[in-house]
Parts: sequence; C-alpha cells; structure tokens
Amino acid sequence: MLNNSTLLLVQIGFTVLTTLLLIAAALSTDALAEQRLWALGNVVACLGLGVGNMTQLPEVVHGGVSYALLGLGLALVLRGVRQFCEQTLTWHWLLGITVVTFLIPAYFATVQPSQPARLVATGLLLGGLNLACAITLVRGLRGSVRSMMWIAVSGFSALGMALVLRSAYQLVAHGSGPTAVSDETLMSITILVVALAQVTIAFGLIMLVAHRYAEKLNRLTLLDPLTGTLNRLGMERMGQRVLVRSRQSMRKVAIALVDADHFKAINDKHGHPVGDQVLVHLANLLIAQVRPGDLVVRYGGEEFLLLLDGSGPESAFRIADRLRELVTQAHVATPAGNIRYQVSVGVSNTDKSGYTLAQLILDADAALYKAKQEGRNRVCMA
Repeated sequence: MLNNSTLLLVQIGFTVLTTLLLIAAALSTDALAEQRLWALGNVVACLGLGVGNMTQLPEVVHGGVSYALLGLGLALVLRGVRQFCEQTLTWHWLLGITVVTFLIPAYFATVQPSQPARLVATGLLLGGLNLACAITLVRGLRGSVRSMMWIAVSGFSALGMALVLRSAYQLVAHGSGPTAVSDETLMSITILVVALAQVTIAFGLIMLVAHRYAEKLNRLTLLDPLTGTLNRLGMERMGQRVLVRSRQSMRKVAIALVDADHFKAINDKHGHPVGDQVLVHLANLLIAQVRPGDLVVRYGGEEFLLLLDGSGPESAFRIADRLRELVTQAHVATPAGNIRYQVSVGVSNTDKSGYTLAQLILDADAALYKAKQEGRNRVCMA
C-alpha cells in the first residue's frame, strides 16, 4: 500500500488541477452561471483543505472552520448542479449547510474532543452532499444530455460512498478497538478514491456543459433568428419526421403557406425595423394558434409555412381561415403607429398531394398564388 503522505500529495495535486480546470472553463465569457458556482465551490473547498492541514492553528479553526469551508464549497457545487437541472437551492440552505458543517466538527474538536467521532460526523455530512449532487443529476436531467451525466454521477457517487463507508467502518470498528494497520489501509483507500473521484467529477461536469452547448448550437441552426420559428433546414428535418410518423399511423397532414400581403409596401413606407416587428407579430400569432405537434416555419422573407399534423382538408381550411381573420383584426404597435396588415393562405393536404413534403409545398404554393390572384386576404385550397 502506498504511503499516506504520498497519496495525500496526489490528492492535493488532483484537487488543485481540477479546480484550475473548472476555473478556466468558468472564465469563458459565455460560461454558464453553474460553471462559476462549480469553480467557486472548488476554490472554497481547497481553502478548507488548506486550513485543515494547518495543525498549528487553534482547534476551532483547524477542526471547525476547515470543515465549514468544505461544506460551503460542496453546497456551492450542489447549487450549481441543481441550477444546471433547472432547480433551485436558496442561499438559506447554503448558510445552513455551512453552519452545520462548522458546529458538529467544532463540538468534537473543542467541547468533547474525539477525532474518531469528528471523522464519522464529517464523513457522513460531506458524503451526503456528494450523494445529493449525484441524485440531483439522475432525477433532474432529461433529454439527450441525460446520457452524458453518468461520468459526473459516478464521480459524485464514488466520493460520497467512500466518505460514508469510511464513517460507517469507523463507527463500527472503533467500538472493538481497530488496529493501526486497518486504519492506515482505510485512509489510503479513501484518499485514492477521493482523488480519482475529483478528476471524474470535473471531467463529467465539463462534458455536461459541452453537450448542452452542442444542443444549443444544433437548435440555433434549425431556428430563424428573428422570429424563433423553424427555418427551412429545421422544416426539412422535422417535417420529414412528422410525415413519416403520420403515414405509418394513417393520419392526415396539411400544409398552409401564409404570406403577408403587400409587405414590401410596409418596408418601403415604415422601414425594415418596423417590417421586422410585423413579421415577429405574425410569427407569434401563428405559434399561439397552432397545436403543440404542429410546425411553424419561416419559409421565405414574409412567408410562413404551417405543417398541421392530423388535419384533413376541411379542418385545415378552418384553421387557416381563422388565422387569416385574426390577422385582419389585429394590429402591430410600432414607433410609426399601429399597423394593420392582411395575409393570403394556400392550403394543401395529403389526400391530394400524398406524404411527400416537396409536393405538399408545391401544391400549397400554387393555392397561395391563386389566393393572390383572386384579390388577397383569402384562403385557397390546392
């Protein structure tokens, strides 16, 4: 078995390196608030380890303040983990954790001195905080990012279980007078597991953030930056999926092409910023009126596409005409005053066009052209 002093140096080295790694990630200008909490938590925990190794300090500092800093550091990490999972941990909880991790070890350091009791109590407290981080990730993460959480979960779990099991061993074994050899072996194993777990946790947390950034970037490539609706790439990807599922379950699908009438005149008279406001207004109105399973796409400059899953010709026409009527009654508040506008809509459906996205769009476009030719502000079926 390795010498404990050597293992302790390894643990300190790993702690410093993982802290520097988290600090470097948190210093990025677009870093998440969670990353800054993780980095700050590790810095505070490092201070706690440093104070704990200064045996020349008064017992209340060496045996109390050091553990309070460790508890605060882990509480900050837990707050960051919960925030990453879109949960909360109030500052009152952080204060409470800090106070508890100070009072209990300080009691066993000054009032009723007992190093075994202090190690048992602090091992259970700090181990519980690590296990709380692991449980939060398992229960709080959803979607594709969930597949990336197991690295961090395994690190938090290993660290938490090592501290808890060490406490349980000391609680049971010291009643029968443990040997110095068994204590030495236990300490060596604990230090080694803690060091490896710290590296795993830091690596896992950074992997989680990287995956979330990748997800965000992927979403941005599918969205129109002005209106927040799908762009044409998003329509191709998601529209094909909807059509495949609908064809397999024999559901009808309709497409409505919505075009703002005389939009060029709005841009020419009021300027492009006002024109953008009109487009955002139209997009928001469309999003608010369709069902969750439907798609809203900015298909062109002032042209939007609605993919209506489960809608036959009659229901699609009713939806399109209701949207047209809502646009007619609405107005857009702009610096240039209230602006009213109208839309023309062309509708196609799978009864006539089949389950091919390109054909559905082609037929809807032909119906839209017909609506324009017949005087605008109307709905035409393919």
